[in-house]
Amino acid sequence: MTYSGRILAIGIVLLFNLIRYLYYHQYLALAFNWTFFILTAFFLCVAWWCGKQFDNVKYLSERDPLTGTYNRRTVEQYFQKAAKICDIKKQTLGIIMLDLNNFKEINDEYGHHKGDELLIQIASALNKYVTKNDLVARWGGDEFIILVPNIEEEFAIDYVQKLQRAITLQSSESFSNVEASVGYAIYPQQGSSFQKLVQKADAYMYKEKKKK
Repeated sequence: MTYSGRILAIGIVLLFNLIRYLYYHQYLALAFNWTFFILTAFFLCVAWWCGKQFDNVKYLSERDPLTGTYNRRTVEQYFQKAAKICDIKKQTLGIIMLDLNNFKEINDEYGHHKGDELLIQIASALNKYVTKNDLVARWGGDEFIILVPNIEEEFAIDYVQKLQRAITLQSSESFSNVEASVGYAIYPQQGSSFQKLVQKADAYMYKEKKKK
């Protein structure tokens, strides 16, 4: 969760009180009263509380409630921004689709609460693996999507395959025989729209899934 709402609210209150001080005690030359600090402290407390509510709402609107990763709406918005940066800098953007194999069997054998625990573990592993510029989102069910700006030439080997191994190692601590199928697409070489790239990555992922 960010502090942007709280920082903005505090900044506005401080600016307001600075203007208040300059107007009453400098421009109008009124005698300075210690109650000025009480009012300022009160306004700052209110601003902090309001800013915190804004930050909470913003966080919940961007996140998947189970895993804490970003949701579909946020990842689509991020893609638009990242794609524009790639166009300007002549870079490429990787879109990775990840799907857990045999997730239904895990739910049937251990129960849905254990399936939820697995999804949380997978999300944690993804967040540990990716860099600060990457974005991890839950696409739906047991599917996750990752956006990777400014990818390297050996993207398929250095990133995708290592990611797949990291997921297998993480999940094996609590569940047996858990693996992930991974597909990917590259912007702009394989498409200019987010929907088209997701379709390509999804098709690639299910092609790999059938091989297992």
